[in-house]
Amino acid sequence: MKKQDLITYLNEYLKINDFKDSSKNGLQVDNSKKEIKKIGYSVDASTYIFEKAKQEDVDMVLCHHGMYWWFEEALVWVPYERAQKLINNDIALYACHLPLDAHEEVGNNIGLLKGFLNIFWLSSSPTISANVWIYENYTIEKFWTRHENEIWFALKFENKVHISSLQTLFSDTLQLQKKLYNFWNLDFINSVAFVSWWWWSGIKEAKEKWFDLFITWEAAHHEIMWAKELWQSIMLCWHRETEKIWPKLLAYHLRDKFDLEIVFLDEKY
Repeated sequence: MKKQDLITYLNEYLKINDFKDSSKNGLQVDNSKKEIKKIGYSVDASTYIFEKAKQEDVDMVLCHHGMYWWFEEALVWVPYERAQKLINNDIALYACHLPLDAHEEVGNNIGLLKGFLNIFWLSSSPTISANVWIYENYTIEKFWTRHENEIWFALKFENKVHISSLQTLFSDTLQLQKKLYNFWNLDFINSVAFVSWWWWSGIKEAKEKWFDLFITWEAAHHEIMWAKELWQSIMLCWHRETEKIWPKLLAYHLRDKFDLEIVFLDEKY
């Protein structure tokens, strides 16, 4: 596929211009190739990811956490090594941050939510009204706004799920690390808020909206203490694990739509 056509498609499909973000979303490092045949996808942009990209002979790396954010970084030390590996091996880098957290088809949070649905029941065609998707036995809604964009999702459902299933069936199927704090002392749940980010003010909103469980990635000690004081049950699934979903979903989308070869550049440490 022509590189410029792919970049144009990604920019429009991911709606990167609709988001205010600390990340410089889009093509962050160019290469000399006119055609993109093979994409390596990952969560992060790092020297060891780029070394794997070289070994896999990819034309472009697609990642969630890119090299450039709200500040311009000098190309010295690690930033220089990252750029050097890309340029010397003629590999392009495309990064997308908040637009992929929010995306309604291939995003991190909708991926977590759809994984939950697929594990516990079959979905059906929804009725959509004011950012709420109403199904036969469950409802999906947008959960929180950041930089004027609604990004995260929440789920309410009729059939209750035993909370132990979240640590076994759900987490193991999606290959998530997990630590459950059942501060609400519930045996069964029928509502979950999904936040693949470090957004701990969301604990208060989750409690106010009576979500049985708040799923996010990491927490400091004082944040867990706050959740306990609020009697808000939480499950920590860690940053990389909750945000490895969208690169895979997006890569599959590009593979199927444009017949591109894809490979996962794993960074498990």
